[in-house]
Amino acid sequence: MWNRIANIILRNRFIILAIMALLTVLFGYYALTSLKIDNKYGNMLPKDSPTQITYLKFKKMFGEDGSALIIAIQDKDLYTKEKFMLWKNLGDSILQIDGVISVISEAKLFNLINDTANSQFTIKPIFSDVSFKEKSIEQIKSEIRRNPIYNGVMYNDSTNVSLMMVTLDENFLIDKEKQKVVIEIENLAKSYEKQFNQIHFAGLPHMRVLIGKRVMGEMYIFVVLSMLISFGIMYFFFRSIRVTLISLLVVAITVIWAMGTIGLFNYNISIMMALIPPLMIVIGIPNCIYLFNKYHYEFKQHGNKIKALTQVIRKTGTAMWLTNVTTAIGFMTFLLTNSSKFFEFGVISSVNIMLCYVVSLCLIPIFASFSKQPKTRHLKHLDRKAAVKFLEKLVYITAHKRRAVYLITILLTVGTGIGIFFIKVTGNITGDLPARDPILKDIQFMEANFGGAVPFEVLIDYKEKGRLFGKNTMKSVEQIQEMLAEDTLFAKSLSIVDFVKVVNMAYYNNNPAQYKIFATKDKLRLNSYLKNLSTTTNNSTLSIKELVDTTNHILRIRTSMKDLGSYEVEDQVHLIEHRIDSIMNPDKPLLEKYYSKFEKGKKDYIDSIFDLSSGVYNNLTALLSNGDDKKQYAFDSDPELVRNYFGKPTFKKTLREAINKEYYDVTLTGTSVVASEGTKYLVSNLTSSIVFAVISIAALMSILFYSFRMVIVSMIPNLIPMAITAGIMGIFGIPLKPSTLLIFSIALGITVDNTIHFLAHYRHELKTKKWDLKECIAISIRETGLSIIYTSVILFFGFIVFVFSDFGGTQALGYLSAITYFVALFTNLILLPCLLLSYERRLTTKSFEEPLFEIYDEDSDVSWDLLEIETSEDSDSEKPASDNKKDDSNETKEV
Repeated sequence: MWNRIANIILRNRFIILAIMALLTVLFGYYALTSLKIDNKYGNMLPKDSPTQITYLKFKKMFGEDGSALIIAIQDKDLYTKEKFMLWKNLGDSILQIDGVISVISEAKLFNLINDTANSQFTIKPIFSDVSFKEKSIEQIKSEIRRNPIYNGVMYNDSTNVSLMMVTLDENFLIDKEKQKVVIEIENLAKSYEKQFNQIHFAGLPHMRVLIGKRVMGEMYIFVVLSMLISFGIMYFFFRSIRVTLISLLVVAITVIWAMGTIGLFNYNISIMMALIPPLMIVIGIPNCIYLFNKYHYEFKQHGNKIKALTQVIRKTGTAMWLTNVTTAIGFMTFLLTNSSKFFEFGVISSVNIMLCYVVSLCLIPIFASFSKQPKTRHLKHLDRKAAVKFLEKLVYITAHKRRAVYLITILLTVGTGIGIFFIKVTGNITGDLPARDPILKDIQFMEANFGGAVPFEVLIDYKEKGRLFGKNTMKSVEQIQEMLAEDTLFAKSLSIVDFVKVVNMAYYNNNPAQYKIFATKDKLRLNSYLKNLSTTTNNSTLSIKELVDTTNHILRIRTSMKDLGSYEVEDQVHLIEHRIDSIMNPDKPLLEKYYSKFEKGKKDYIDSIFDLSSGVYNNLTALLSNGDDKKQYAFDSDPELVRNYFGKPTFKKTLREAINKEYYDVTLTGTSVVASEGTKYLVSNLTSSIVFAVISIAALMSILFYSFRMVIVSMIPNLIPMAITAGIMGIFGIPLKPSTLLIFSIALGITVDNTIHFLAHYRHELKTKKWDLKECIAISIRETGLSIIYTSVILFFGFIVFVFSDFGGTQALGYLSAITYFVALFTNLILLPCLLLSYERRLTTKSFEEPLFEIYDEDSDVSWDLLEIETSEDSDSEKPASDNKKDDSNETKEV
């Protein structure tokens, strides 16, 4: 088969080049026109996750929980005429920018004025006269500070920090071009730093746009760095500009294809997706190394360029296919996470790894066929003294120092492996940002002055319209807010209760003493005020529509919490949810206890349920009457009538429904909760994916080598590097999170490539030299060792470039992967041969020697007369070292 493929590739070079060129143009078009940035930071949950479903329902009712860009200043002299006017002018200028919905600051606050004649409130700005004749700056400050709702939301009086909240259109944040509005606003704000000192920024729009911008910038930087490093290493190894440029051209094409497929599949560029282009370089260069090494080795044997290229395709085609498949399997494990971002990453990476294989296998032989034959100096890397000496040292170690190898391996694995027990699992929104990052610094500034910076939402289903402004509902919500206020993890909260307090205070001529829930006697009188106000105000901070969804009977408590690790957030969520439930449903424990007794046949407990909660009785009779007014009147007139239903089969179910209807349903959501659940979900799923990767690769190895014992031995050199890396993470306190879990699936898929190359060559040697296993091992080390070393060096430095990232997770991926490949180099070239020699015939069974299919075909089935090859008559070129093999050189013919 591979002989036929070699013929097709070398006989149809121009057709293949034309196809490749057209595909490159097509993918380049999609890369330029269809790439979009995914800047929705922190949400990794699948769409069918309960937490995600709840969050999406919340956004449908109330909109984005983090659509406000926050601008903060710390200035004790804000309340001077000059600076207050500057603060107002900044807000006015921002409001003129397209995409800005509203701007709220202390210079744009308002009071509600009681219009008793029309039973409504009018909205009057606190500051409107820029000449300060109507009110002095001191009066303006006093009026703002007298309104309790603004304290802790718009300013921190004790630290002199003031905020400006800029609400943005979500459509502008998801559009690659329009999202520049955030940068425009921030640059405008920074132009005022001379007057206000340092200006801080917070809010999800700030994080989303800036991080998205960094992601795109880093992607291009990593591509350039990877190209430069690959160029340097390839030239150092091969001492040939031609070989180096061909290899870089091949990987450049794969990068264009990778970016094009992202656009073609309509996927977005996220932090993970931005890794794919540089990864294609790191993964593609080893393909080039194997192909050129094999080409030079074959050419050195007989001096026939076309025969060497044909042998390259034939002898490396299957082996490279298998190594690329195992690498792709490492990435395909992300398809199992059910997270859209990881799924997309898995699809694009695995597809492009196989495309990279096709491009490499086709283009390198074709480009080499058009190039001059290798000169003697180009082949010297095969016999480089340092490399040969190093490989011979490995041969000696495997033959005579196996006990030392095993002892060192065990000590190193156990010594570092202990660290696995100290690995911490975490993950938060800013977890990948370095300690001195401006984004993190600004978030910490907000947390220090306002208590929290990540949106946290409490949703309460009050179920019936009449319960919204009920005394119990209002008092309970107020109690929840007081509980949150006492917790230093949270910023000041806002709810319908604060709205009611403002209304009550306004009714009494903005007397701060009346900032409280209105009395029952005032409720009817204020109803018309509430109705009118909800339609007249368009201020997003105090609009009733932003705090209550009356159609779904959901009220909202808005707050923000500190950026904690995912498991810390989970603990807080469980604790707060329990405390809120106990506030909203104080009778729930007893009601459930009595209902449980009733379920066991003790009907007397029904009376206990009714005595404890008259609402359950009302709900029950409403369900039993089912809208029949006569039945309902009968129940109201004679409560004993309900006993007639106790024995009916459906009564238990109806009673359960009546009890549930009495409860307030509490749900916690928001970006903080979603990010926490997303991290936990991914850690769990990625761990399972790693297990799947191990099993899948082992299954592939079993098909390849057809020997269970050999599969076990082949996996050991690849699992040990991952165990050592995991131990290093524990020892040095590097947390386990989605970004660091990526390492293990990716590394396993790549490191096993070296094992396949080595074992395939070893098996090939066994078939010709069964009499000497040590010699087979020695030959395998000598002939595959150089390629393994070259590719390991490329992988090491290729991943090291990621340490220059601004994101901690990407940095960790870089240096931890580099460590893994460095260790894997020695386990595959030292430990694996030692294991093969130690177990000898117990491993080299007949099933291993005679597998389901061969990786390296023999030459006996090749008819060289079928190949038309070109003459090499370069008088000015140096002749190859083996030109004295006249039988091969005389076979050349013109294409």
